[in-house]
Amino acid sequence: MPNRKTSRNDPFDLHQEIVAARSIAALREINVRMLDMAGYAIRSSVGAKSVVQLISRFNDAITLRLITLLETSEGIRLPQGATFLVLGSEGRGEQTLRTDQDNAIVYNDGLPSGELRNVERFAVRLVDALEEIGVPRCPGNIMASNPRWCRSVSEWKSLVNEWVAVPTPEHILNFGMFQDLRALHGDETPAMQLREHICSAVLCHGIFLPNMACHVVRFPAPFTIFGRIRVEQSGKHTGMVNLKKAGIFAITTGASLLALEAGIIGGDTWKKLDLLGKLGFFSSGDLEAIVTAFTFLVHLRLQQQLRDLSCGSEPTNYVDPLIMTDTEHEQFRQALKGVNTFLWIFRDHYLLDFISM
Repeated sequence: MPNRKTSRNDPFDLHQEIVAARSIAALREINVRMLDMAGYAIRSSVGAKSVVQLISRFNDAITLRLITLLETSEGIRLPQGATFLVLGSEGRGEQTLRTDQDNAIVYNDGLPSGELRNVERFAVRLVDALEEIGVPRCPGNIMASNPRWCRSVSEWKSLVNEWVAVPTPEHILNFGMFQDLRALHGDETPAMQLREHICSAVLCHGIFLPNMACHVVRFPAPFTIFGRIRVEQSGKHTGMVNLKKAGIFAITTGASLLALEAGIIGGDTWKKLDLLGKLGFFSSGDLEAIVTAFTFLVHLRLQQQLRDLSCGSEPTNYVDPLIMTDTEHEQFRQALKGVNTFLWIFRDHYLLDFISM
């Protein structure tokens, strides 16, 4: 059999290096190279969906290898009956080039006190170690090392009930982050119990869905009343468009809410949109326009983050329409029209025009 040529940007080779890594320092170096590989994929015109899935798979692999190293080299492990959860974009499996930590832990009721101390020790050390390899801490402290995000099954269920029954802005934000939970390491049973409870809790509180829907559409429409692309009017990003506010947030969180209402939880936004289309939430034409819009906006976000990183800057969600080619500008306008299509359907479904916001 001929020798297989290795490449710095070959996903197979990089995955093999993750599996073989023997130290946190090695994982830190691989994490940097993973960003290089993602950048290469973006420049090679690999589709946005494939790129974010690739990034998410490698982030999972790096975290799991890190967990193994902590156990073998430091004796730190997650006890039986506990689960390390990833949330938000990581939970959906659609991360971009640089995302903060968003994670939590759930453990079985009645876990012995000694094991609870091991859970806390694991959470604190893992969050620190993730930061060591280049994954920033969550500015909002939504991390397993925070006792508020490390709870028993019963405690999480009670908290979800509180979030849903009393939909304050803080509760809605927390729920939005938590609802896309995914078990990355440990016993999957507690996570399955939480998913089932989230679905049932939402359906038991009719007021929650429209309140959450108002949160989804809280940003201004992507076009002004004169039909121009809405740009920032002040600050250092004046004249630029925030892609998250322009549509990524609305489609991501809106699709999650519609899916949750239909009893679907988990999966990325593309999968949820596809399932919602099959359930009749969207016509085939509208679904195509929405998926195309979301994919193009994620593509722009990846391209911009790559530019930011190449300049030594922190990745942002801002793009400048004035530096786009004519073709890119027209694609951008069409994508924002797709966002408007989604918003119109979403607002009509939840009768938001009849709700005082």
